[in-house]
Amino acid sequence: MLKNMEATENSGLIEELERIADQVKANEQLFNMMTDDEMIEAAIFEQRSLQARYAYLLKIAREKGIKIDYMDRL
Repeated sequence: MLKNMEATENSGLIEELERIADQVKANEQLFNMMTDDEMIEAAIFEQRSLQARYAYLLKIAREKGIKIDYMDRL
């Protein structure tokens, strides 16, 4: 039972890392199309926020011994 809970938790963590990585890519694409200074600033702020969240979740994943090759890509 405990292993099932841990596997579910680990799976959720991996899914969250993948979701954030997708959001980072989408934010980068929007940033490259923006021309308004305020929107560019907002995109930069969002990118930093996403990267901080990704780094935090990556730290937790490493502490749990979860290893995925692409997790260091951001």
